[in-house]
Amino acid sequence: MKVYLLTAAGVIFLSVIVSLLVPEGKLHKSVTFVMRLICIFVLIQPITGLFNLKTETVDSIDYFDYEYVSGIYSTHQSEQLGILLEKEFNVKADCAIEVGYEEGEFKVNKVQVGLDENNQNLIEKIYAYLDGLGYINITVYAKST
Repeated sequence: MKVYLLTAAGVIFLSVIVSLLVPEGKLHKSVTFVMRLICIFVLIQPITGLFNLKTETVDSIDYFDYEYVSGIYSTHQSEQLGILLEKEFNVKADCAIEVGYEEGEFKVNKVQVGLDENNQNLIEKIYAYLDGLGYINITVYAKST
């Protein structure tokens, strides 16, 4: 209620100031008319709230394909992880990151990294590196040829 009263007083004050500043003539009549209309609309605003009918709200899930976005996000993250591992460890890796939509946000559910070489030391280093980055459900393995 306080906000409404301050708004109404502010609009009326602005209307008086504008009508005093605008010179007499056709422009003055037009500006005064517009300012009066604005004042009337501000003053009847609480009354119009009584006639608002409640409408059903449509959840945004109906308009957003989370599965598609998760797939795109998974593909992009997988490619970026492959590039990162190549820079950090100088190794080619097939990366697969699974991203899902949970509790209002996208989260990484699973990470799989396939290496061409069977080097247990490298596998452990990559696992520790990914764990340090905060990934969960990490699988690092040597691909069979």
